[in-house]
Amino acid sequence: MSMWLSGANAFASAARGLTAAEMRRTQSAMFEEATRQSVAFWTGAAFGAKPAPAKRRARTRKA
Repeated sequence: MSMWLSGANAFASAARGLTAAEMRRTQSAMFEEATRQSVAFWTGAAFGAKPAPAKRRARTRKA
């Protein structure tokens, strides 16, 4: 029984470590995205929004 509990404890520790690492990555990505959106919002407000790109007409093939 002791070996079984040791194995379960090792598995739980590994799972906890993987979960913590994923949470760190997710939190970091969310923080970077929030910073990017904040900078885009405030600089866009200062300099105006970017104009939409002009639509291009499709070329037609002449026979």
